[in-house]
Amino acid sequence: MKKLFIILFTILIAAACSKSDSRYVNPNLPSNSINYTVYLNNPDAINLLNPGGVYVAYGVGGSISGIGIYNAGTQYFAYELTCPNHKPLECSVLTRKENKGVFVYCKCLHNHDGQEAQFSLINGQSLTPGIQYQLKPYHVRKQGDYLYITY
Repeated sequence: MKKLFIILFTILIAAACSKSDSRYVNPNLPSNSINYTVYLNNPDAINLLNPGGVYVAYGVGGSISGIGIYNAGTQYFAYELTCPNHKPLECSVLTRKENKGVFVYCKCLHNHDGQEAQFSLINGQSLTPGIQYQLKPYHVRKQGDYLYITY
């Protein structure tokens, strides 16, 4: 009985100590290595200094299409700007309407029952019914006036 308890306890500890930032698994998107740095005082990224601020950059850091970043106040979230629900196409680059707001949209209407798939940069979730995959998240580390985005 004591051996069983030790074995179960060891398994529980190992599970609790496992790496919590597991890799995002999606058969539609390649697992590119990402390495991108954002200087927060750059005029293009100045919105990230305020909670609720958004910054998008296309064709950067090894991303598939680009990177969208959201300032949640106490932390930052970054996501791939390629629709995660089909293989990358020209129309699958996610864009904001009028370059405003926290939502990004996929223009591949034929892949989403005739509608634009809508995703939130706040949490990566889709607001469109029937969407299987959320946005591909990237790790964000803030150091001084810089954000380091990696995957």
